Amino acid sequence: MSSQAEAHQTGTSAVPQRPQQSSGKLWYMAAILCLTNGVSFVDRQSLPLLINQIKGDFQISDTQVSLLVGFAFVVTYAGLSIPAGMLVDRFSRRAVLSTGIAFWSASTMFCSFATSYWMMFIGRLGIGAGESVTGPGAASIIRDAFAPDQRGRAVAIWAMGANIGAAAALLLGGLILRAVGDMPSVTVPLFGTVRSWQVVLFGCALITLPVALLVLTFGEPARTGAARSKDTGFRAALTFMQQRWQVFALVFVVNGLTIIMLVPHGIWVPAMFERVWHLSRPEIAFTLGIMTLLFGASSQFLADTILDKMERAGIDNPIPLFGIIVCVLAFLPGIYMPLAPNVTTAWILQALYMLIGTSLFTIGTAFITRLAPPEMAGTITSMHFLWVGLVGTLVGTTLFAVVADRFYSGPMAIAYSLSTVVGVLAVLAIAVYAVLLMLTRNEVAKAP
Repeated sequence: MSSQAEAHQTGTSAVPQRPQQSSGKLWYMAAILCLTNGVSFVDRQSLPLLINQIKGDFQISDTQVSLLVGFAFVVTYAGLSIPAGMLVDRFSRRAVLSTGIAFWSASTMFCSFATSYWMMFIGRLGIGAGESVTGPGAASIIRDAFAPDQRGRAVAIWAMGANIGAAAALLLGGLILRAVGDMPSVTVPLFGTVRSWQVVLFGCALITLPVALLVLTFGEPARTGAARSKDTGFRAALTFMQQRWQVFALVFVVNGLTIIMLVPHGIWVPAMFERVWHLSRPEIAFTLGIMTLLFGASSQFLADTILDKMERAGIDNPIPLFGIIVCVLAFLPGIYMPLAPNVTTAWILQALYMLIGTSLFTIGTAFITRLAPPEMAGTITSMHFLWVGLVGTLVGTTLFAVVADRFYSGPMAIAYSLSTVVGVLAVLAIAVYAVLLMLTRNEVAKAP
C-alpha cells in the first residue's frame, strides 16, 4: 500500500519521503543503537553479581537490596519516561541519547565510590534517569531512518542489545573478579585499598562512557512524521483501550506475571548460586554470561520463528496459545532449578529455563503490538513497556526478597523463594492466557 493510501486510511496527511541513505550507514546506525541498549543492561545487570558482598558491607537485608536494585532505578526510569520522550521529540535525538548515556555512566561511577547504602541509592536514581532516554530515542531514530520493510530487522538488532549487555555485565564482572582473585578488597594504584565490587562498577562506568561519543558518529535522521489526525494521540489510545479494557487489562496482567518470571528472577539467580552452592563470583558470572548470550538471545529469535510458522500454518490466534505452551514447558525447570540435588543439574535446568522462558518477553510484545491499531501502536506499546518495567524491576525484585525474608530462613531461603514464586506465577499466567485465548479471537481479528 502506498504512503498516500495509508495516510488516507489512517486519516493523516501524507508522510514525507525519507531521504535515501546507504545501506551500510543505516546498519551501522542500528549496530550503535544495539550498543546503547547493551551498555544500559551492563549497568542494570552488574549489581546482581555483587549483591552478597554489598549486603554484607552495608549490613542490609534482602528487602533493602531489592529496593536498591529495583525501586531506586525504576522510580526515575519510569517517572522520567514521558519527559524523556518529549526531549526526544523536541531536540536532537543523538544529543539526547549521548547526554543520557554520559549521565548514567557518571552515576555508575558515583555508585562505585559509595560508602553507604543511601549514597548507592542516589547513584542508582541517576542511572535510572539517564537510561530513561534509551527506548524513546532508539525508537524515534529507527522510525525515521528505516523504511517500513527494514524496521523489523532494525528493532530486532536493537533488542539484541539487552541480552548482549546482560551477558557482558556478567562476563566483565567475572573477568574483573578473577583478576583480583575474588577477594573482598584489592589495592588499586591512586585509589589505595578498595572493595572488589567497587572495581566492577568502576569498570562498567568506563566501558559505557565511549558509547556516548559513538552515538554522535552517525547522522541525525530527518524527521518524517506527519500531522496527527483527531483519531490518534494519547487520549485516543486510552479511549481505544478503554473500549476493550477486559482484553488489555488481561494482557497487561499476564505480561506483568511473565516479566517477573524473567527479569527479577535473573537478578536473584547469582545470589542463589553463591549462597546455596558456594560458587565463586567469577564462576557464576562467566557461566551465566555465556548462558545469557547463547540461550537468552536465541530464545527470542526462536519465538519469532515459531509464531511466524504458526501464523502461516493457519493456527487460530497463535499468540496466547504459544504463551500457554511456553509457560507449561518452563514450569518444571523453573521450580526445580533452585532445588536441584547438585550444581550441575542446577546449571542445566537454568539453561533450559532461559531457553524456554526468555521467549515470554517476545510473546508479550507481539501480543500488544497485534492488538494495537497502527496509528496508536507507538503510544500503546510505550504504556506497555512502562508497565512491565515497573512491575518487573520494582514489584518483582522485591517480591522474591520479601518471600525469602518472610516465609523462609537460612541460605536456602532465596532458593525456596525462586521456586515458589516462579511456580505460582507460571500457573497464574497459564490461566490468564487461557482466558485471553477465548476473548481475543474476535479482538485480534478486528485489530487494524
